[in-house]
Formats: sequence, structure tokens, C-alpha cells
Amino acid sequence: MAVERRTDVAIVGGGVAGSALAAGLADAGFGVVLIEREPRFRDRVRGEGLHPWGVKAADALGLRPALLAAGARELMIWQVYAGRQPVFDFRWDDDRPGWPGEWSVYHPNLQQALLDHAAARGVQVLRPARVTSVRLGREPELTVALADGEQAVRANLVVGADGRQSAARGWIGAQTIRDPLHHQIGGCLLENVEAADDRSHFGFMSGAYSIIFPQGNGRARTYYIALDPVPIAIRGNGHEQAFIQACAAAYPEGMLGAPNPAGPLAFFPGIDIWSDRLYGERLALIGDAAGANDPSLGNGLSIAFRDAQELRDWLVHEPDLQHAVEGYAQRRATYFAVLRAYAQWQSHLWLDLGPEADERRARAQRAAELDPDRMGFGNIVALGPDGAVLSEAARARFHGEDLPELA
Repeated sequence: MAVERRTDVAIVGGGVAGSALAAGLADAGFGVVLIEREPRFRDRVRGEGLHPWGVKAADALGLRPALLAAGARELMIWQVYAGRQPVFDFRWDDDRPGWPGEWSVYHPNLQQALLDHAAARGVQVLRPARVTSVRLGREPELTVALADGEQAVRANLVVGADGRQSAARGWIGAQTIRDPLHHQIGGCLLENVEAADDRSHFGFMSGAYSIIFPQGNGRARTYYIALDPVPIAIRGNGHEQAFIQACAAAYPEGMLGAPNPAGPLAFFPGIDIWSDRLYGERLALIGDAAGANDPSLGNGLSIAFRDAQELRDWLVHEPDLQHAVEGYAQRRATYFAVLRAYAQWQSHLWLDLGPEADERRARAQRAAELDPDRMGFGNIVALGPDGAVLSEAARARFHGEDLPELA
């Protein structure tokens, strides 16, 4: 006979979003059971840059100790290169004293540190564990398989935080939507990297760009983003040195030194993938299960923390669970739409080729100089999506199509 557990919230998925929410709810007095399938977290080439607005969301959840325990490093300088030369840099706190910078963190370490933090806050962690059946309704019940048998977890609310291939989407009959493919992003953890480790590095090339997030001691997560199709010669395990050479071509000769791969190399489509429904009766989706932004913009970790903060706040302040879930879903859909639009606009400006693309880039660059905020879309990386409202007027302003100076 299955062991029975009763709790306020059952969270399926103990990655960044799930563990962050679990810890936040436990601190607010909720009983939480966290169900994680993997016995250990491994390098699957995920996002390892946390934007300033994501740091603010993590801080709102009290998670800075977990970030530090994971070895996260603050990179206050953002260095940009073009033509293999540095063209400008800025400090994240130049215009906003006290504002956090970009944080760099090894993803598996972050997952484990957040799960450990949640457990220390009183969250019941079931791991490795797999949900084998689900009964939704006003009193949801999950059957969970563990190494020593089954457990029945009864909760007032179920949260699906089980990633891009979410099973929880299917539990509420949701469909997965994917944008058309425009570009791809590849990543690999490198060691023996000699690039300055006090800053992020962002290098432009024709139809491609590279990003380097140093993690200390010569290690750095390095990404290469390029128009589809990406040459097969730099994709996948066995092509690590060609990948390193492709990334190095964005930076001054010899800047990277002679790095070696310290983890797998993998490429992914640079597209948004999201669920057409974010909730059902007593169930909510968060993180990549709700929707994954184009990974080439680096918003994934920030969205995970923001989702956890948003749902935590609704559950704390709205006594009606279903109203709380619906309120969260509405807010989540709004800020995800802003981030999706920004990713599409920016990726076309950065990557598209030809005279017309060059003209659009020049106009957008001039617009950024005349109006750095651009109706909130100019500051998304630092401030997040809340200051931006998606509209045709915002699109035109971002691209410089409505400024008299550019008529």
C-alpha cells in the first residue's frame, strides 16, 4: 500500500524554477513537497547568465545565499566587440547605483544549491522520483514512484516545473507552440580560458555572435549564436575545437588563450517554445514548462526566478487558490509576450544579413542613442519586462521608425 503524504503545494520538477518556488513558499509558511526525477544534475548546456532583473527576483525570494553557495559570480562589466576589437563597455551600476550586474553560474551547481536550500527551509524532497499517475480537481493527487515503493501525494495545488518537455502540460490538455526557426545557439563549458574574468564578453560577427560568461579559475560558459543552418563542422561532440575557433573569431587574436572543452557541446534552436495554457484546476505551470524564451537572449534563468516570485506572491496574498493561479497566469502571459517580442526584434537586428538589414541596424542603433529606454524595451536586459508594454508603437520606437530625427 502506498505511503500517503498531504501538503499544501506539490511541485513536480526540482530544477531552478521548482526549487526556487519551493523555498519561497516554505519561507511563507506553506507545506511543500518537491518531486525531482534526476538522481543528480548534469551539464546539459543550459543558460548560465542571470540578468540583473533575475538577480532582483532571486533576492526577493531570499535566494542569494543559494546563488553564492553555487559559486555564482557577479560580472559588473559588459564588454562588446566588433571586427575582433573592443568597441565599448559599461558597468551595470553606472546609471543605477547599487543595481546588480550579470551573474554567471554553473547550471548543475545552481540546481543542486537551490534544491539543498529548499530542503533546509523545510521542503520535503522526493528524489529520484517519478510521477506515474495524476488525479486533478479540487483535491489533486499524484502517485509517485521511488526506489523503495510508491507514495500518494495529496495537495491543495500542483505546480508543473518539469521543463520544456513538460508532462504537466499534458495533464491540463495544453498544446505546445513553437516559433519558426531563424537561428541556432550552441554552448560548451571551456577551461583554460584567458579572457578577463571580471566581465561578460559579447562579440559580433557577420551573421553570428558569441557570448562568454567567465566562472572563475579559467572556466567559462561560451556560446555561439548564428543564422540557421549552422555548419555541421562546429556542431555536436567531436567538433569542440572547431566550435572554439568559431567563437574565438569574434574576439581579439589570442584573447581566449588555448581553451579546452570541459563539458559537452550542444546546439539548440533559437526559438520560443511555450504552452497555450498556463493553468488548470488547482494546477499551474512555471519556468520552461510554461514557456521557454529564445535561449540566445539569455533570459531563461531570470524567467525561472521571476515565475517563482510571481506565483509565490499570488499564493501569499490571494486566499482563493484558483484565483491566485489565474492571476499568476495572466501576469506571466503578459511579461512572456514582451520577452518573446524583444527576442524576435533583437535577434533579427543582430543576425540578419544584407543592405536592408544593415539599414535597419543603423536606424535602430540611432534610435537607441536618441531614446535609450525605447518604451521600456531598451532596458529589458537590466530591468526586465515590467516597464515595457507590447504594442505597434513600441515596435516602431525600438526600430527607430517613428523618430522625427530619422525620418
